[in-house]
Amino acid sequence: MKQLQYIQQIIPYINDAFREFYDAMLSDSKLSIFFESQAQIQNLINIQQKYFLDSLELSLEEIERVYTRLGEYHYDMRIPYVDFLKGSQMLKEYFLVHTTKSQDSKEIMRDIFEYFNYMKSFTAKGYLNRMIKEDKLDIENFFNYSSENEHLSTNVSTAKILWLRELLNVIESGGDIDVEQTDKLLESWLGELGSISMEKREFIDDLEKRIMINTQNLFYFLHKKDYAEMLPLYSSLLGIYKLTLLLNNVMTVEFANQAIENLKIDKLSQLLRKESFLEFLKQEISFAKREQEYTFTLAYLDLDNFKSVNDKYGHYSGDKVIEKFGTIIKNSIRGSDIAFRIGGDEFAIIFKSASKSAAAKVCQKIGMEFGEHSFVFNDETHFKVGTSMGVVEFNAQMMPDCESMIKQVDAKLYEAKNAGKNRISF
Repeated sequence: MKQLQYIQQIIPYINDAFREFYDAMLSDSKLSIFFESQAQIQNLINIQQKYFLDSLELSLEEIERVYTRLGEYHYDMRIPYVDFLKGSQMLKEYFLVHTTKSQDSKEIMRDIFEYFNYMKSFTAKGYLNRMIKEDKLDIENFFNYSSENEHLSTNVSTAKILWLRELLNVIESGGDIDVEQTDKLLESWLGELGSISMEKREFIDDLEKRIMINTQNLFYFLHKKDYAEMLPLYSSLLGIYKLTLLLNNVMTVEFANQAIENLKIDKLSQLLRKESFLEFLKQEISFAKREQEYTFTLAYLDLDNFKSVNDKYGHYSGDKVIEKFGTIIKNSIRGSDIAFRIGGDEFAIIFKSASKSAAAKVCQKIGMEFGEHSFVFNDETHFKVGTSMGVVEFNAQMMPDCESMIKQVDAKLYEAKNAGKNRISF
């Protein structure tokens, strides 16, 4: 790559840099948890090392293709993008250590920073590709679900879903969205709501404004090919948008108020509230029954001894525990997964298109990261909190409905509790 000519001077040292990176990966349990074995980690590092060497002879367009594929590979392994970034930062630091061995260290350092910016952005594009693929599947699922429910407001639902389909197509093609047409659609959606209260109308109006802002920002970064900045915007946009789609699943005036209330976000955890959990779970079960190749996994997570935290350190400390746990969950799951706070210290995650073993790895990472966090009560007192988890994969024979699946995952959660807490059962 002509614009990074100095980086080639560290080729003699890359084996050392990658070996040090490999050792660091193995020593960080929150990163290594996603891999089946040391051999699998070594295989991934060998791939990255080959990509690096090959990329030195490639054009920028070819590098984009290479690292986009690498991002797709990481996404398929359910490695959260934030953890990929952490690993990339570690690798960059090991590269920088070896720049001191050359007299052109300043120029090499500049090239390394530039190279890793490319790597970060194009890998994010790989994650984005996979998220769009899953969201397109959600669109088909939505249409299938809609055809089975007579109470849907088809005009509103169809307009919204077609706009989303167009959005995904435009992102894939690198084009631009018709802002004027989008404004008209937003106005028509609001007009269909009828006589609901001003508070509920303001809630939906706020959702629509957030959709517009996120969409405009998303295309700004798309046109700059800054996929690392674009990825969280896309995730946020689709999260908001799917709320409005679910609203339309019960969009007769009779049910509108309750639907809006159910879909509000829990203030502490910033996760969906309990009321919408069953609706999402019902849709997943319905889809999994229709599509034999599709599976999903449900996890229940319960904070250990949370009552004693409130009793000993006060409800303010308890609130901080809930906030932190919600943040860790959001940062650990994929954009297609859905997380809920279903009780005071109880949480649920629906892992879409995920086996039990894949979901369990994510849950284990959540538990490890949360368990290592030290909460501050005062200058002298810090405390930690563990979490117990139960995980079950959908099985049409054993759990044909919401009630039976919840019963199964609840049993697994109590199995973890009875085995000593702060562990996972699946």
